[in-house]
Amino acid sequence: MLKQKTQKSVTLIVAALLFLPCLLKAQDPYFSQFYANRVYLNPAYAGFDPGTTLTLNYRDQWFGVPDGDASTFLDSYRTFNVTAGFQMPCLFSLEDINLGTAISVFSDAAGGAPMRTLGAAFAVSHEQPLVRSGIRDKGKLKRLDLRLGAQFGFMQKQLRGDYFIYSDFLDPVGGLITAPALLDLSSGLYPSLNAGVMLRGRLSASKYKEMLFTAGLSFSNVNQPVEELMDGAGGFTIPARMTFHAGTTHKISSFKGIQAPTYIAPQFRWDTQADFRLNLQTIGAYVFSKAYYTGLFVQVPFGASEGDAATFSPVLNRNTVALILNAGIDMATVTDLNLPWRKRRNGVMLGFTYDVNLTGLSSATTLGVIEVNLRVNLNNERKRKPCAALGKFELYDGKCPVRF
Repeated sequence: MLKQKTQKSVTLIVAALLFLPCLLKAQDPYFSQFYANRVYLNPAYAGFDPGTTLTLNYRDQWFGVPDGDASTFLDSYRTFNVTAGFQMPCLFSLEDINLGTAISVFSDAAGGAPMRTLGAAFAVSHEQPLVRSGIRDKGKLKRLDLRLGAQFGFMQKQLRGDYFIYSDFLDPVGGLITAPALLDLSSGLYPSLNAGVMLRGRLSASKYKEMLFTAGLSFSNVNQPVEELMDGAGGFTIPARMTFHAGTTHKISSFKGIQAPTYIAPQFRWDTQADFRLNLQTIGAYVFSKAYYTGLFVQVPFGASEGDAATFSPVLNRNTVALILNAGIDMATVTDLNLPWRKRRNGVMLGFTYDVNLTGLSSATTLGVIEVNLRVNLNNERKRKPCAALGKFELYDGKCPVRF
C-alpha cells in the first residue's frame, strides 16, 4: 500500500513537471491586445481613463490542437480577465495628488481540464506632473508626467480531472483494468505582488507637429511566490517577470472635410522571465481615429539556451513567430446615426485580435489565437474642473478608442 501511494506521488510530480511550460503560461498569460488590458500590462495604468472603466478580455489560444476530444473549441488555453478601473478626483483640490484604482479577476485554463489558475488583485496608481510648459514657451517638451503603480493579489492553482491513469491500472494483456482515477488538488492561496512605473509626455515642434510618447517598466511576481499542489510533492517558484513597453503617437491627417483626424502609434513590448532566459518581443503599430482602430504586430519569442535544457522543457525552445492582426470599433459612436459625427458618444469599444503563426506551430494545425475585448467607459463626464495632471494634454482629446 505504501509503495502504491509513493508511486502515485511520483507520478503526480512527473505530471506536474511535464506541465511546466503550462505553469509558466498559466501564471503569466499573454494578451495580444496588451493596450486593451492595460492594468495587466502595467499597474501604473490603474484608473487611467476618466470615470469608471470596465474591461473584459477573453483569449483562446491554439484551439485547433488535437486533444482526443471532438469539442475542438472547448479544450484550448483559455484566459478570462475582468478589470474595473476608477479614476479618483483630486484629493483636497490638490492638482498633484491624482490617484487611480483598479480591481481585477482572472481565470486561466490549460487544456480541457486539469490545470487552472484563478486570481484576484487590487491596484493603485499615482500620477505626478514633472514638466509644465505654456503655449508661448520655446521648449519642445510641453508636458511630462510620471505614473507609479502597485498591485497586490492572491492566486490559486488547481489540478482536476477524472482520467488519470497510473501504472498499476494497466495490465500487459488486458490493458486498462481499473477506471481512471479522479484527481482534485488545489494549492493554498498565495500572494502575488506587481509594480510599475511609466513616463508620458508631449513634444511639440509646432501647432501641426506634435507627438505623444510613453515608456513604462513593470515587474510581475516580485515576491516570486511558491505554488504547491500537494504537501510533500514539491512546489514551483513562479519566476519574476519584467516588461518594458514604449510607443509614440503622431497625427497623420487633419485635412478640411475629414470627420476626425487619423493617428499612427508605433509600439514596442519586451517581456523577459526566469533570469532573461525566456523572452518575448512584440513590435508593430496602431492606426486609429475617433471610432475605430486597427493594428499589425509581429511577435518574436526566444527561449532557453541549449545549456538550459536541463532546467526548461525543450518545448520552450521551439519558438513560434506570430503575426498579430487586430481591429476595434466604438459601438457607441457608430450607432448614434441621428447625431453629427463630432457630437456622437464614445466609450463602448469592441476589439478583436487574431494571431497567425508564421513559424513553429502552424496555424493550419492550431487554428491560431483569437482574442475578444470589450471596454466600457462609464461616468466619464466630469462634473468639476479636472485635475491638471489627468487627461489635459491628450493629442486626440482622450476621445479615441486606444490610449497609451
